[in-house]
Amino acid sequence: MDDTLRTRTNGADLDTIRDDIDALRKDLARLMEHVKSGAMDNIAGQVEEMSDEARRLYNRAIAEGERGADVLARQVEERPLTSLVIAFALGFIGSRVILR
Repeated sequence: MDDTLRTRTNGADLDTIRDDIDALRKDLARLMEHVKSGAMDNIAGQVEEMSDEARRLYNRAIAEGERGADVLARQVEERPLTSLVIAFALGFIGSRVILR
C-alpha cells in the first residue's frame, strides 16, 4: 500500500510541477509582450523627439539663411562697385577652375 500511495503522491507532484511550468510559460509570454510594447512606445517617443529637434534645426537654418541674405543684400546696396568686382573675380576664378 505504501507503493500505491507514493505513486499517487508522485503523480500529483508531477501534475503540480507541469501546471506550474505552464503558468510560468504564460507569465513569461505576457512579460515579453509587455516588454515589447514598452520598447515600441519608447522608440516612438524617441523618434518624435528627434523629429521635433530636426524641425527646430531646420527652422533655425532657414532663419540664419534669411539673415545672411539680408546682410549680403545690404552690403551690395552699400558698396555696389566692390560687390561687382568681387562677383567678377569669383566668376573668373570659377571659369578657370572649370576649364582645367
